[in-house]
Amino acid sequence: MKTVAMELLKKVFDYEGKTVVVTGAAGTGMGGVTTKYLIELGADVYALDIKEVTAPVKKYIACDLMKKESVERAAKQVPAKIDCLFNCAGNPGPGSPFTPLETTTVNFIGHRHLTEMLIPQLVSGGAIAIISSAGGRGWRLRIEIIKELLEITDWDKAYAWLEAHPDVNDGYVFSKECLIVYAKWRAPELARRDIRINCISPGATTTPMFNDYWAGMMSIPEALNAFQGYIGRNATPEEMAWPLLFLNSKMASYLSGENINVDYGKTGGVDLGLSLSPTAG
Repeated sequence: MKTVAMELLKKVFDYEGKTVVVTGAAGTGMGGVTTKYLIELGADVYALDIKEVTAPVKKYIACDLMKKESVERAAKQVPAKIDCLFNCAGNPGPGSPFTPLETTTVNFIGHRHLTEMLIPQLVSGGAIAIISSAGGRGWRLRIEIIKELLEITDWDKAYAWLEAHPDVNDGYVFSKECLIVYAKWRAPELARRDIRINCISPGATTTPMFNDYWAGMMSIPEALNAFQGYIGRNATPEEMAWPLLFLNSKMASYLSGENINVDYGKTGGVDLGLSLSPTAG
């Protein structure tokens, strides 16, 4: 970025000198791009990922969100005081090699465990931003069963609950619904500590994780429309990184417990029963 523009962004976002933690920080997906921008904005980034992070972060910390011991080991390597947490890691949806149990363990149980471990280290005015998904938009329909899981705070007991409810846990969609409800669930209590928590729900985004699944959609116009909505194209990882940066910045200082749909109006149209075709008529 040009020097003048970057100096302006540094003032607006106010990440310079801040200590931030990012999960899913490796590669060129949403977490990787968010990490890149945070570094450019002057933040000290502690990068958590199962893959090694090659960006010039403050520290790379190996973390497998599917394993309780790995999450706890990683959390202990984070500084005693942090300003922001970006939960960007996740297992993909349909077409992935992961079982529903594995997917929800990573996307929800692992992230929740890490978040709860780090909350005491968040400073007053700190913030948490979570990547959910447009796939989780139906969370209201399963609110009671999701709340049942949220009330189980122990990792092993939550895992056992998932094992006992294969009819509920379909993996990707359920895990993303859980993340949205979790953010809303925790917002009131965290507000008493001056800590914010929010989600974004991306629409179709071209990332390395999505590429294999996306290849199959290209040949099915109806599926393509359902994914892309009215704009008729995928988002880029950068178009998801900016809303994440906004949510954890001082610009969103009175925003908490929200889920922002980043899908170029697709959710609004779906809510009103409008056709998903990108063309009028």
